[in-house]
Amino acid sequence: MQPGLSKHLIAAFGSTVLLTALIAPAGAAQATNTGTKGQTETKLTPLEWSGLTPLQHQALQPLASSWKTLSESQKKKWIALSSNYTRLPPADQQKLHQRMAHWATLTPKQRTQARLNFAQTQQMPLEDKAERWEVYQTFTPEQKKVMADSAPKLPLAPKVAKAAPPARAASVRRPASTARASSAARAASDAR
Repeated sequence: MQPGLSKHLIAAFGSTVLLTALIAPAGAAQATNTGTKGQTETKLTPLEWSGLTPLQHQALQPLASSWKTLSESQKKKWIALSSNYTRLPPADQQKLHQRMAHWATLTPKQRTQARLNFAQTQQMPLEDKAERWEVYQTFTPEQKKVMADSAPKLPLAPKVAKAAPPARAASVRRPASTARASSAARAASDAR
């Protein structure tokens, strides 16, 4: 068993596979309407929580408290996911809600790590994934915890040293003799 495979990898893989399978392209834009007096009146955008349908509210309920903090693209992805929610069996709906709630509690760093783990598992052959999953399922909870704690932490980005701030350009002063010669030349050309 590879030490990098941990319960977080398995959980992230399962969550991401489920979410990826359910996400469909979505597009939502804010609509504006110009009134008769030339005033712009803004309608509720479908990306605002209050602009969602009751079915979307039901599907996205675990995200209700953090909806305002999501980016526009994140909201679009979650809204797209909600369109397939009602087609899921109740057990899968509950599992999806649990995973959504868990995903919403992750920090951006943890989400990035989950995405990296998912990308890594996508590169593995299906037979290898299935074999590793079967082996992992035989572990006791204690073994799973030890494995998760010993998993190497992947760096999120290479560390780059900050460049020194640019030195302030000092004002250039010409020697007095050059300044006088320059002034005399200008005066002579002006006199002509």
